[in-house]
Amino acid sequence: MKRQDLLEDFIRENRASFDDLKAPDRVWARINKQDRPVQSLWKWTAIAASALLLIAVGYIFGIRTQAQPEIAGWDEYKEAEQYYQDRIARKMEKIKTLPVGQEVLTDIQVLDEVYEQLRKQLLEDPNADAELLLSAMIRHQQQKLDIMEKILNRVDKYQSNESSNHEM
Repeated sequence: MKRQDLLEDFIRENRASFDDLKAPDRVWARINKQDRPVQSLWKWTAIAASALLLIAVGYIFGIRTQAQPEIAGWDEYKEAEQYYQDRIARKMEKIKTLPVGQEVLTDIQVLDEVYEQLRKQLLEDPNADAELLLSAMIRHQQQKLDIMEKILNRVDKYQSNESSNHEM
């Protein structure tokens, strides 16, 4: 605080020497100019941001298209995976509407975690036996679908038994 007070005192004492200097007319002319290029700054900033966004999107899509691993049988696996994922999704919608316990949903989630571990091992481990892992992943999807069908069948049997017991 003491230094600031000294600076203020110095400025007050020497104000007259500061006021005697004037900026050249050309400096004031440039300052007072009416047509400043402010809009062009915004324009160029917007263009630069758009270009950066396009480059980023292109980079991300480029990475995704290159992300397909070079694994023998990958295309066939993707078709099978899509088939099972669609069927599993339909079964899961049915299961969620039924009065099943939380344990059932937790068990299905555990199956999903096992599947993701297999997939991660396939994609990250270069020494992994790709054919064996792809086969295990497809078998896992088949088993998950079978389990879900059994759950639906048991719930249907239970509900039909309940309704027949109430009718008597």
